Amino acid sequence: MPMIEPGMRIGRYRVIGAIGRGSMGGVFEVEDEAGQRFALKSPVRDVNSGGEVTRRFAREANVLRLLDHPNLIAALDVFVEAGQLFLVMERVDGRTLGKRLADGRLEPRQALVIARQLLEGVGHAHMQGLVHRDLKPENILLVSMGEWERVKIIDFGIVKLVGDVAAAFGANALTNTGLVVGTPAYMAPEQALGRLVDGRADLYAIGIMLYEMLTGHPPFRDPDPIVMMRLQAKVAPPSLREVMHDAAWCTPQLVALVEGALVKEPEDRFASAAVMTAVLDDAFASLDHV
Repeated sequence: MPMIEPGMRIGRYRVIGAIGRGSMGGVFEVEDEAGQRFALKSPVRDVNSGGEVTRRFAREANVLRLLDHPNLIAALDVFVEAGQLFLVMERVDGRTLGKRLADGRLEPRQALVIARQLLEGVGHAHMQGLVHRDLKPENILLVSMGEWERVKIIDFGIVKLVGDVAAAFGANALTNTGLVVGTPAYMAPEQALGRLVDGRADLYAIGIMLYEMLTGHPPFRDPDPIVMMRLQAKVAPPSLREVMHDAAWCTPQLVALVEGALVKEPEDRFASAAVMTAVLDDAFASLDHV
């Protein structure tokens, strides 16, 4: 298929323009015959990967259809055109959490509301046997709903399948230990070390983003990704109280939430999104007394 350009037709969709790129391919705005607009994603061309990018993309397209949650981007259609696979998703107008953070840190209650929606979304994904593995501000869309914002988690390009769903999709070859994938600034220690990863790695990434929302920066910063992975694996993050100079909103409950999410050993971290949500709710309530 030739390069995708505005005006061309792909299946029953007309291309409006480019939106951006995900971990597995390009994303375009398209519309159908009724004028409804969607996001269309196609895989980048495999160069020397023996088709692995295409296989991963196909898996993302199929597993997204298992998900049905307001905090997760919805997959609506999968089709093949001219030998190329395409995924059609809901079109969401919003800015990324990354762009929001460029304006500075968030008010604590705002940060907790966003983190709670992240937990609800990943909790649903975990129940379906899916671990995102690349949660970061650039993969979080904030959609204005008037006085509040709805979170939409996007880009399941390096999702890991666990349990029955892994067997159903034949994912073992793509999820071996020793393979390090993800974004170092938000990567769980076990992920950085190439160890087995489960849903608790996503909770760590949410903890990193919560820390960043509250302070204005992630706990670890270094331009070298190898150094970043070492910091994630071995170094304790700077204390929230110390960084924020004992701000009144750094309640014991909020500190416990952030520190509990960023424990190095997954066995000592929150056991599930539901457990972390309960602690988050306590932290939110503690702000009423500030």
